[in-house]
Amino acid sequence: LDHVKQERLFYQANAKVAHEYYRKMGAQAIDAQPSTPNSRHMMSHYSWDFAQQLHYPFEDQQVGPIFFKTPRRAQLFGICNEGIPRQYNYLIDEADFLGKNANTVISLLDHFFTNYGLGEKWVHLTADNCVGQNKNNAVLQYLMYRVLTGLHDKIELSFLLVGHTKFSPDGFFGLIKQHYRRSQVYTYDQLANIVESSSKNGHNRCIRVSKNLAPPVLYRDWSTWLSQYFSACKGLSAYQHFRMDKHHPSMLFVKERKNSQEAAIKLAKDGCPLSNTLPPETLPEQILPAGLSAKRQWYLYNQIRCHIPNDHDKNETCPLPQISQTERED
Repeated sequence: LDHVKQERLFYQANAKVAHEYYRKMGAQAIDAQPSTPNSRHMMSHYSWDFAQQLHYPFEDQQVGPIFFKTPRRAQLFGICNEGIPRQYNYLIDEADFLGKNANTVISLLDHFFTNYGLGEKWVHLTADNCVGQNKNNAVLQYLMYRVLTGLHDKIELSFLLVGHTKFSPDGFFGLIKQHYRRSQVYTYDQLANIVESSSKNGHNRCIRVSKNLAPPVLYRDWSTWLSQYFSACKGLSAYQHFRMDKHHPSMLFVKERKNSQEAAIKLAKDGCPLSNTLPPETLPEQILPAGLSAKRQWYLYNQIRCHIPNDHDKNETCPLPQISQTERED
């Protein structure tokens, strides 16, 4: 419990420092213009997590028959700027979802840093201990890539202890779920409006991950691409704190606990071409989501469409599939 308390105090202290930087820099000046990476002498603190998936259509007085069916699903991935505070919620329809894996998390983080970051030189990140999504070599290698290419001067990453992972994103998700349970939702756009209106002061923003989003979220094969330039960190699961900075290029500093002795691990491979003066000529190969299977399309059309009252909403959420029902796969 003492260990948990120390880690919680460290998390709260970083959020407080980030808020002071944001306040001193001036909220209006920061929000008024897009931020160039590594352009502001400030520290930011971001935390992220997946929420439980949302379903639509959904009604506050849900009818009985749909209880045993599977409506259309949407994933919610939130990245919280602790210093403002404000959370950017990536709403991903099941047709546009790649899966809960490292490539998805890195692609969404990269989109966030590019379009919604504050241009800070030093960033502290917090996540839970989920190995498949957050605590893995690909995420660490991506953060090292950002430091080596001059997108940040210093990055620290901390993981909350298993069983004690409640933090800011959960609070913002709670506001969304509270509003969602009291609403009637039949389409993706209506669900996005629920996310936007869940906070009266605009603390919850919705980013609609769809073909019409500009700039679009591009899923990339970061894991394979980064493995060309970086080695794996052995014994990764034993550490809770990670640090990398421009003054020690290629080196990853790790600690088991906040007050533990720091150790250094060489992460970049010999001859790694990434540097401040040599940005990569090509980014990882893009990965396209598989979309809805024909079986799933016909299920939504036959089983879910009847629970949507408006014809326009029916066609938005459960349109008639282009492939005939007799030709669909089993």
